[in-house]
Amino acid sequence: MRFFALAVVVYCYFTPGLAFAQDTARQLAGSWKLTSWTIQSIGGDVTEPFGRNPKGRALITLDGYAAFVIAAANRKPAANDAESAALLKTLMVYTGPFTIEDDKFTTKVDISWNELLTGQDQVRFFKLQGDKLTIRTAEQASAVYPSKKVVGTLTWERER
Repeated sequence: MRFFALAVVVYCYFTPGLAFAQDTARQLAGSWKLTSWTIQSIGGDVTEPFGRNPKGRALITLDGYAAFVIAAANRKPAANDAESAALLKTLMVYTGPFTIEDDKFTTKVDISWNELLTGQDQVRFFKLQGDKLTIRTAEQASAVYPSKKVVGTLTWERER
């Protein structure tokens, strides 16, 4: 009987959190268009690493996967190997299964443009207001500005 009572208490304790996470995942599911991306260097300036009008899309699925693609606005087709390599500096891509806990969105990266991220957790904090999604990173080492600590903020609009 004690085991049953303990099981009921554990179930009641964890079920609301799981239901909240599932409800939030449903609200986030869909296609999102990037409208801005800024990086605040710790102790430094705010920059727009891919320019004022970066291109990007986030795809969040009901079955718990996310894909993020971000590119600089003015990319041109490469004419040689050096230009092809340079295009990688104006692109960010990763995908993977995600979990939600309160305002924390964690993607377990399974594919990435930067193999240093593959297998790692990308932890983000989000705020959803209608069709506007704001995602913020924790303070972290920058993939864009080596040797700097930064906080990135990305703003997305739901695509219909």
